[in-house]
Amino acid sequence: MDRRSLAFFVGLGRALLVLVISVLAGLSVTTANAQIPVALDMRIAGDREVTRIVIEFDRPVEVDQRLLDHPWRLVLDLQKILYGFPGDAADGSSLISGVRYGDMSEQHSRIIFQMTGPFHVRSVRMRQDRESARHNLVIDLEAASELEFAEAVDRAFTTSAVVNSAQKRDRLGTAVQPSRPFTVVLDPGHGGIDGGARGAGGTREKDVTLAFARALRERLSEYAGAQVFMTRDTDVFVSLGDRTGFARQHGADLFISIHADYLRRRDVRGATVYTISEKASDAVAAQIAENENLADSVAGIVPDEESNGVADILIDLARRETLGFSVQFARLAIADMKGFARLIKNPHRFAGFRVLKAPDVPSVLLELGYLSNAEDEKLMKDEEWKQGLADRLALAIEKFAALSSKDIAVASDGN
Repeated sequence: MDRRSLAFFVGLGRALLVLVISVLAGLSVTTANAQIPVALDMRIAGDREVTRIVIEFDRPVEVDQRLLDHPWRLVLDLQKILYGFPGDAADGSSLISGVRYGDMSEQHSRIIFQMTGPFHVRSVRMRQDRESARHNLVIDLEAASELEFAEAVDRAFTTSAVVNSAQKRDRLGTAVQPSRPFTVVLDPGHGGIDGGARGAGGTREKDVTLAFARALRERLSEYAGAQVFMTRDTDVFVSLGDRTGFARQHGADLFISIHADYLRRRDVRGATVYTISEKASDAVAAQIAENENLADSVAGIVPDEESNGVADILIDLARRETLGFSVQFARLAIADMKGFARLIKNPHRFAGFRVLKAPDVPSVLLELGYLSNAEDEKLMKDEEWKQGLADRLALAIEKFAALSSKDIAVASDGN
């Protein structure tokens, strides 16, 4: 057999091996998905007085339901499901004006029905269709007064402790070691049921932020002096409180929340670095903070009320000291991004972002750009641009880590 023939058969063998591996991988995914209930269809019928929701599953599911106001919503919490129903089931003619759905963790899914007004849940039941063998979740709703709805919320309100604790178990499995390198927590904004902004070309903010966080984590893996954690590494929802709590539990030396928002002004573009402040630096910063602070509400989570008193005073003192470090990193990041990334005018801005409120963790919110701008949206999908920006931010993080270690050494000498 000559060399050409040998090369041909070797190549054919490799191709067949790749094909077999691909088929086996596909079977593995199919087998795994076969264990997850599938919502095959959703139908909504009725008017502004009485409405019925029917969700067809391929097997029985357990569901918890609760009510939320401001605005009026019905929230369904389920075990992990797959979504096979159309996203436009609500046409506005019934009590339901819109539907959102997505994963809250690796084990839990959520469907949220936005309502046109206050309502009452008459019944929630699971029944099997004998002809199709499908399992139908049937929910009957009727219009109610605001007072009746408020009373129902008071009677039936329960926290999402089960979901939140599951999220924490998913993400906090590794204990923080007492002696560790410089710790960076990357926070890809949005996720799961909360898709965030969407560009004119269909780009979703939650996908952009996760892809960039992974690229930056990969780049930082080359830096021996750092360890990196991510608040999410899959398409799941993480509440604002859990994001900051995750950073504190991991003893973060730096927290970077990554976003790509949508503005009413489509001509605004460029990367921006935000630090926290009770008063926004400008109208754009105020709009971004308002949008981002609604993330929990979008996912059907009621934020905890902030405490008052002496503890708040101590927290404010700690936050003021930490703010200096946050500003220091913001300036380093902007300096290293210049010459590569397009920056917005006055790229260091500030506003009251809830996700930046950890009092003892230097924190910034990085806008990669704005999905409302076609050029920014195009850049954020470009692999070369993503890797280049990750390189420059990694350099800024390395410089900040070096400065932080010097500060610690000086403080130790002073003691």
